[in-house]
Amino acid sequence: MQKQLFSIALFLFLLSCSRNEKDFDSFEYSFGGFRSTKFSIKFTESDTLFLREHWNVVERHGITYPKDKTNYIAILSQEQRNQLSELLKKINFKNLKSEYYEAYNDGSAYQIIFKKDNLSKTVLVHSHNTPKELDSLSNWIWKTKMNLKLIKTNREFVFKSIDAIFPTPPPPPPLKK
Repeated sequence: MQKQLFSIALFLFLLSCSRNEKDFDSFEYSFGGFRSTKFSIKFTESDTLFLREHWNVVERHGITYPKDKTNYIAILSQEQRNQLSELLKKINFKNLKSEYYEAYNDGSAYQIIFKKDNLSKTVLVHSHNTPKELDSLSNWIWKTKMNLKLIKTNREFVFKSIDAIFPTPPPPPPLKK
């Protein structure tokens, strides 16, 4: 009887150790660069990501951007998934401010929407004074995006994170008679 209980306990222990904790429930990132590119990426728990290139300058400083106003799907390699996981583990989203902002007109901005378990955090960055972990994540996303094999799709994606980066234009003023 003790051997059976020990076997069951060992099995349950090994089963609990083999479960991988997920990195996020949802994770979205949008970037807007001054005269370069505006894009959004939605990461999934699998290796697939969804990307929308909202706008770009086509080519700048030898960098060729994906076609603007186009949706793409891409696959992250296992190494890229591991890198993303490690970067996310270094960030204490609970302690981040919702906004890191400095009033300047050019430069870049990005917004992250991160959800895991009971935590939901939206962080807007338009500043040179941000936690290094956030900048490391943003730089990794930028570099990774530029090296992905993008597959064009007609599928429509909804990105909430782009609203702060690429706001909806205001309605036209009323017509005067």
